Amino acid sequence: MRLSELLHRELRTESGRTIGHVHDVRAEQRGDRLVITGVIVGRHALLEHFGIGLAPGQSGPTRRTSVGVVPWSAVVRFAPSAVVVRDGTEV
Repeated sequence: MRLSELLHRELRTESGRTIGHVHDVRAEQRGDRLVITGVIVGRHALLEHFGIGLAPGQSGPTRRTSVGVVPWSAVVRFAPSAVVVRDGTEV
């Protein structure tokens, strides 16, 4: 699967609850490969995609240390327009 196939897909649980949309991924380098470790979702995830974040309660740009990251291990399948994760997965 390519990154472009993941971006902007809806992220929802097996029971159908919408969590958000995939705006980016987190990955780790393992040897000579990149391995996806999580998908980034939520209101500020698109800003994170561009390297900008908002600190909670602030309206100007500043570095943010946390965004909604769903562990890649929670992904159970890919639907035509969504990434489906285990029920109970929270951001």
